Amino acid sequence: MARVLAVGLGNPLYGDDGFGSCLAQYLMQFNDFVYDGDAHGVGLLGLLSDYDVLVFVDVDASLPPGAVAVERIEGSLTVRETRLLDAHRVPPSLLVGYLRAMGRDVEARLVAVGPASLELLSPPSRQVLSAARAVLRELEDILAGYGLVLRWEGDPEAEILRCYERALGARPRATAPGTAGRTSF
Repeated sequence: MARVLAVGLGNPLYGDDGFGSCLAQYLMQFNDFVYDGDAHGVGLLGLLSDYDVLVFVDVDASLPPGAVAVERIEGSLTVRETRLLDAHRVPPSLLVGYLRAMGRDVEARLVAVGPASLELLSPPSRQVLSAARAVLRELEDILAGYGLVLRWEGDPEAEILRCYERALGARPRATAPGTAGRTSF
């Protein structure tokens, strides 16, 4: 049986960038195959190398705000990609590229959400929060293909907001459309 890990990526100090991390924190309460990768970047490679299948949740700035897309990650190590490397801001494709360079032939997918704001100390946007249930449905479908049942209960949007509250030290409210970048507390 394939070893499967769902990994949320991102940093809640940078607005919508923290969505994957916060969603993973919420799902880890109910699932032992979910991990909060936070913004650990290349520091995750040791952990990730133990798995055959990786399903990442992260933001993708090429998508419209709140849009959800599922992509297969081929992963590569091009000079262009590694030149842009920041040890904490590593896209899933580069992580998979490093794993393949290490001799691990992992299968990888990305469930991506388009961010509305990536500004420092901004709360999650309404668009990204509204995408939470669609992301959960995509994760459920992908994981079911490996015989795993994604468990969750309650209100994912409220749990994501609580994650931002812990990170930002205040009670954030989602930013309204058209106000991306403005902090609402």
